[in-house]
Amino acid sequence: MKRAARRLFAERGIAAVGMREIVDAAGQRNAAAVHYYFGSKDDLLRELLLDGADVIDARRRALMDEAEAAGPPDLRAVVRAMVMPNSDIPGDTGENETYFRFLINVQNERRALFDETVHEHSEGYLRYVAHVRRLLAHQPEALVKQRIVYAGLALRTLLAAREAAQDASDSGFHHYWSGQAAMDGMVDAVEAILTGPARRD
Repeated sequence: MKRAARRLFAERGIAAVGMREIVDAAGQRNAAAVHYYFGSKDDLLRELLLDGADVIDARRRALMDEAEAAGPPDLRAVVRAMVMPNSDIPGDTGENETYFRFLINVQNERRALFDETVHEHSEGYLRYVAHVRRLLAHQPEALVKQRIVYAGLALRTLLAAREAAQDASDSGFHHYWSGQAAMDGMVDAVEAILTGPARRD
């Protein structure tokens, strides 16, 4: 049922999907099944968000531990710890198939629910933010905050595009998205957003 719900939300958006459609897509006969297992639609959205976010953040914390083991890490190591855990999400209900497109739709349509659900479960992300602020302390705080937001939005959009390309292909990724080079390119992109020159008028 989770796999069916996430795919519907990923492909059609949040508001456009009703609970009855989820039941039908999951092949359930009982129309009350979603409510029985998950409660409200918001409860289902939160659970689907956390299924992926908790896995990603556990991997991010581990990479952050490695980066911090020899002392305060440089920006490249911090960005790698932020990006790389998203490369292949293991999950029992198909998180690797539709998670990032689902996440983007929740973020766009239900921003308050997204913020209150994901950020409180994201120790690894908060460590990333703290390191970025330390490493960019020479820049104005408002600019650093803006860059962190922009970098996060860009990364999620890239991950959603990569996921969609994989989902649409029977023969594997397009070369833009395949292998380590694609993930290294995302690290490059996030680092460039964080450190690019600021225009001063």
